[in-house]
Amino acid sequence: QGREQDVTRIIQALNECLDALPRQQLQRVRGIGVSGQMHGILFWKAGQGCEWMEGGPAFVFEPRAVSHLVTWQDGRCNSSFLASLPKPDSHLSVATGFGCATIFWLLKNSPEFLKSYDAAGTIQDYVVAMLCGLPRPLMSDQNAASWGYFNTQSQSWNLDTLEKAGFPIHLLPDIAEPGSMAGRTSHTWFEIPKGTQVGIAL
Repeated sequence: QGREQDVTRIIQALNECLDALPRQQLQRVRGIGVSGQMHGILFWKAGQGCEWMEGGPAFVFEPRAVSHLVTWQDGRCNSSFLASLPKPDSHLSVATGFGCATIFWLLKNSPEFLKSYDAAGTIQDYVVAMLCGLPRPLMSDQNAASWGYFNTQSQSWNLDTLEKAGFPIHLLPDIAEPGSMAGRTSHTWFEIPKGTQVGIAL
């Protein structure tokens, strides 16, 4: 019921899309925007989430030390489990498929799994983190709201509530405003120059 997807296949599809674009046009790219499906979550080891390598004529990154993507369709958090969770300080109720709900479920049912990772985000946050070589994932307030336990007025996670519940708050990404820059590409990506601006994922 986890409705998981293989991150390696997702990144392979992304690379195939980039590979289909004209090289001379990619050389002219000045900024990268990344969007993706809300609510999902994957985990990775900071600093080990990918490996950059030559993929034919291009330089690409391939996932390493990552979990599968648990999609927004995660059906494991039934109504009784959700009712057992602390009430969030948010404009949204927590639902199955929300990132924090998935973490709570894993904390109860597979705690050893969580100990294998020290970073988490949506699939689009992962791509931005890998492109920029970020030591910690950055997340827009849009994506944070989609995880639950995020207050959009104070722009902050419900840290006190989560800590009291034993939630691994070190897995929560740092927050940035939509439209802000997450960083710059740490490598040439296909023909897109190293140092190209990358926006926070939306």
